[in-house]
Amino acid sequence: MTEPAKELTPHTIMVQPAGSPSLKPVKAFSNPPTPLDSPSPLPDTIKTSSRSTVIPIHVEDEVHPKTKKAVSGSTIECPFKKHGCHKEGDKMTVKRHVRDDRNLHLVLLCMSLNPIRSKINAQQSEYVDKYVGMLHTIKMTESSFEKFGSQYTFHIPDIGLSVVKATKSKSHRAIYSQPFYSHGYGYKMMAVVAPYGDGLAFREYFSVFVCLMKGDWDDILEWPFRCDVSFSIESKDRNEQLTRTIFVNELPEIQEFLDRPQGLRNGTFGFQDFLPLARLTEFSADGDIFIQIRVHLSPEKLCQAKEVDSSQCQTDTIFMDKVKTKND
Repeated sequence: MTEPAKELTPHTIMVQPAGSPSLKPVKAFSNPPTPLDSPSPLPDTIKTSSRSTVIPIHVEDEVHPKTKKAVSGSTIECPFKKHGCHKEGDKMTVKRHVRDDRNLHLVLLCMSLNPIRSKINAQQSEYVDKYVGMLHTIKMTESSFEKFGSQYTFHIPDIGLSVVKATKSKSHRAIYSQPFYSHGYGYKMMAVVAPYGDGLAFREYFSVFVCLMKGDWDDILEWPFRCDVSFSIESKDRNEQLTRTIFVNELPEIQEFLDRPQGLRNGTFGFQDFLPLARLTEFSADGDIFIQIRVHLSPEKLCQAKEVDSSQCQTDTIFMDKVKTKND
């Protein structure tokens, strides 16, 4: 008579085959322990005898997160880590994180831009301060130039019409500039041009002159006038500049025009043949003429201009309007 079979638990994995009464009862195995509980894991298959039936067992080990991270080797960081996001995980986890946490990443980006924005604002403020300082310097320079500069630009509009008027009427043969000062608290002067020439240069040359006027600072100035005067004019393409200079100390015949004015103004002195009328259009800009007058405050002699031999034309072309001065 066979021994009745014992009641098996639900986790029994081995079955005793029929017709083998001499075999010992099979020990039931429960779920295998985890690697942390037992250092020697169970094999995937268990064999009791050559006559037993083998049933494969697939055990899913419970791996610690740190161990899993070390084994997998596929953990990646969030692409916004440098902006402050410290999320880590596998590729799919990080991908879902980037997709679902957009607002967080936008906030982090805005926060990371704040230092850059502050730096830009500081730089802009610095540039604005420098720009304001430059404007202030330019304004001071212009003011100083107006007070102490020794240059004046005489603008003659529509020189062609001026020449035509000068050929028809004596009242249009001379054009006078606005009075100007040689420098701050300096000599009061005025420029005069004859569009159709004057004296021996009439009908052939464009004449340029300058004269001394009675000014507000004559009492504190040194007399007679000892400053050389230059006249300059540029061609319209700026490829050529004509400059001629009067060295007043070398011309005794004009000394009476250099004394302190007793009336409204002294006689004029300058160049009758300053520029040939045939070349007048070459030095006009849109029909206008710009003559730059420079009063050299230094007593030292200036180098003669390259374009014109000043010494040669000083003795021949300087015109003194003694008659006009007496009439004045």
